[in-house]
Amino acid sequence: MKTVRALVLALALVLSGCLPVAMLRPPEPARGAEFSLGATLMPNPFGGQSPVLLLPYLAYAEGNGTFEYNLSLQWGLRGGVKVGLAPGVALDAGLTLPPVSGEGADWSQGVPVVLDGGVILGGGGYYLSPRLHLLGVPGEEWGLAYQLSAGVYGGDWVAEVGALGGPGLTGVLFSLSAAWRFGTSPSAP
Repeated sequence: MKTVRALVLALALVLSGCLPVAMLRPPEPARGAEFSLGATLMPNPFGGQSPVLLLPYLAYAEGNGTFEYNLSLQWGLRGGVKVGLAPGVALDAGLTLPPVSGEGADWSQGVPVVLDGGVILGGGGYYLSPRLHLLGVPGEEWGLAYQLSAGVYGGDWVAEVGALGGPGLTGVLFSLSAAWRFGTSPSAP
């Protein structure tokens, strides 16, 4: 029963988009306001007619070059912060809430809340980010998932490959994401 619950939780997590599948955040905190518009392409873990899922991605970040707050939407809404520790090193953490209906979040469907945190390492147009996700449905058990993202970026674009795994997922789920960035700081590569 515990394994089935973990599987359902993990699948609900991916289906709802609550897990921030696309990170698309270089290590440098934003200087001023930045917007990103993109998408994630990943294998469909649920079968069905389409072998792949295309998840849209929308993000906003604002910062002073050392500290940044950000919002991203990939079905679920994620609010986060990023703190630059040194050139090419940042800590990034966030809270993702599930999509809501007219009456609020429908916890009966097993759609989880996700807390994520990780480090972003890189510079010169490349980054690597390992992170952990603590996920759970209020009143139910909590579980962990892990993610590794590797990306490349320029002044007005970013692209990354991600790998997501954890208890309840059969194997590793890979994703490919890309976004255009608007309002990026002139110091970004």
